[in-house]
Amino acid sequence: MSTLITATPLGLVARWSTRSQEQARRNAMAACTVLAARRLERLDVEAFVADQLARRTSEVSAPAAAPMLGVG
Repeated sequence: MSTLITATPLGLVARWSTRSQEQARRNAMAACTVLAARRLERLDVEAFVADQLARRTSEVSAPAAAPMLGVG
């Protein structure tokens, strides 16, 4: 009897909607994984750039001490 019910148009629509929803969930999970990886990469790049800018700023603001002539 259940085979007869699933072969009806209503049964076909019910299976299609279930399969469609499952595929949409798989697609969303895959996209979430890709976005999370990109977010981590972006955060790594931002941290690297911030570190490089901080080093450059500290080198410019604190130049090497020049020896003072006549002091000593």
